[in-house]
This record gives sequence, structure tokens and C-alpha cells, in this order.
Amino acid sequence: MSLAIIAPIVEGHGEMPAVRVLVSRVAAEYAGTAVRVEQPFRLDSAKMRKPEELAKAIRVQSARVRGHGGVLVLRDGDDKDKECPVELAKEMVPAPGLVNVPVEIVIARHEYEAWFLAAAESLRTHAAVRDDAEAPEDPEARRDAKGALRAIMNEPYRETLHQAKFSAVMDLRLAERRSRSFRRMIHAVELLAG
Repeated sequence: MSLAIIAPIVEGHGEMPAVRVLVSRVAAEYAGTAVRVEQPFRLDSAKMRKPEELAKAIRVQSARVRGHGGVLVLRDGDDKDKECPVELAKEMVPAPGLVNVPVEIVIARHEYEAWFLAAAESLRTHAAVRDDAEAPEDPEARRDAKGALRAIMNEPYRETLHQAKFSAVMDLRLAERRSRSFRRMIHAVELLAG
């Protein structure tokens, strides 16, 4: 059987390499399989929120999926007027018939970095993170996860430098226990890898 192909769509420059690392790890650890993660399509925050722009990106990425797999849309749930990632995801579901591959929508509450906070203790293995780093009680409760992440680091946090590296070392099980939106990420990857 050929590898499942997952074609991501992301918002940030740091997520371009990070999502490939994270999706590969989640597929291996939770679905027990390897996947081929295609080059992510970066759609900035403003365009990600425009249905016609997102639809175009989904069509482009769906063309990369040969065989089984699908498109993974990953964005931050930092909308000021909508708190619930589930509701945001429902609004982003592509129109029926747009593509003929599965599309999974994952909204990180409030930011991708909240997943790092959920697994903060495991990031201590990285030189940029303090040895006493601990996860906040509810890592997804506060806005500005990047700011909270900076507070447990020895150097300034930079998405393009740290996001992929932290995605490679974070304890997935710890993040799963502490983050509902990360559990959704796991489920989406399992569905696409299956």
C-alpha cells in the first residue's frame, strides 16, 4: 500500500517546516504509519479568513494528493469575536464538491504555540528553553501563547527558528492530555493517514 499523502495549508512562515515535522510524528505515533507530507501552502492570516482564497488553496493542495490522504488546513484560532475552535472550523468547511479528497480543518486555540505550552516540560531538552519550564494550568485559556512561551525561554522566541525544532522535541502525549485543540490535530491526522 502506498503512503498516505497529506497536503497542509498553514498561515505562518514558521509553520511551513513545523507542520511537516508535527504531522509526520503524529502519524507515526498515533496512526502507526508513515505519511508523505507535501510542501505546505502558506495562506496568510487575512486570506485564510476569506472563503474564496481558502477554497483556491484547498483546490491546489488537493491536486497534490494521489491515492489516499487529504488536505489538512491548520490555522490559529485567534479571532477576537469567536472563541470556539469547533465553530470556526465549521465555518471553514469547503463547499460540497469543491474537491474529491478529504479535507480536515484544525484550529489551534489560540495559537500553535499553545501546543508547546501544553508540553512545556518536554521542551526543557532544547537549549532555548529554561530548565524550570512548566506548563500553565490551562495552556489554551490565554491569548498570546507566544508571550507565555517567551517567558519560559532563554532567548527571544522566533517562529522561523523555533517552531519546527519544538515540534520535533515536544512530548505529544503531554500536549494531548492538556490541549483539546491538539487532540483535534491528532484525530485529523489519523483520519487522513488512515
